[in-house]
Amino acid sequence: MSPLLTTRQVQALLKVDRITVYRMLNDGRLKGVKIGKEWRFHRLEIEQMLGKPEIASPEKDTEDVLTEFPAGCVEKVEDLLGGILGIGVTTVTLSGEPLNAIVNPSPFCQYILASSSGRQACQAAWGKPAGEGGQKSAFHTCHAGLTFLRCPIDLDGRTVAWVIAGQFRAAPLDPTQESAMIESLAKHHKIQLRSLKEARQTVPVLSREQQAQVEAWTPRLSKTIQSILQERQKLTARLQQISDLSTVRMVLTDREGK
Repeated sequence: MSPLLTTRQVQALLKVDRITVYRMLNDGRLKGVKIGKEWRFHRLEIEQMLGKPEIASPEKDTEDVLTEFPAGCVEKVEDLLGGILGIGVTTVTLSGEPLNAIVNPSPFCQYILASSSGRQACQAAWGKPAGEGGQKSAFHTCHAGLTFLRCPIDLDGRTVAWVIAGQFRAAPLDPTQESAMIESLAKHHKIQLRSLKEARQTVPVLSREQQAQVEAWTPRLSKTIQSILQERQKLTARLQQISDLSTVRMVLTDREGK
């Protein structure tokens, strides 16, 4: 069975607006199934319209698994961890691109993320480093000298995303080294030096006990998000079954009419 697409996804594939999609539905150029108040379309049929071969199924395609990521629901769960531990939390793709807004971000990180080059550097740090072995939770140091824990979210035996929990310092830096680092960051990312220095003071320094709490609770958050995605997969599969049954019924009805 080919995966179902939303109206927005069909718009992106066909490069048309929403009104055009509805016009194509009305004149028969496009076939879809209405489930509740929303239209769903078989991906294989859309690809055949475009003359393209079938794309890998969601079970094999990480991007498809994360399509329409339930950001609002996940942010509420992340907010609990971020608020309790006083750290920033977000979920990112394997390449480090955030799937939702960062919960409880520090002012220092907000300055860097507001810069295009700074955001790219953060994403590079959050994504999987080249040559890393395994898919386990581990502490890392970002380009700005802050510590974060990256924990995998697994579906069907493979990692599809990371939970990033951090934006803290594991220990105070030497004042001279820290000053030089901040000056380098401000210059490279074109951020006002005075503002960045002031924001740096708001970055928390976590004790070993607090770091142990981050290490203990972040995997639990990862498992919770994993459960949300699994339930979403099951719901999508049920909707697809309903769509397939509806399509069969439509075909049988057309044959009987003839």
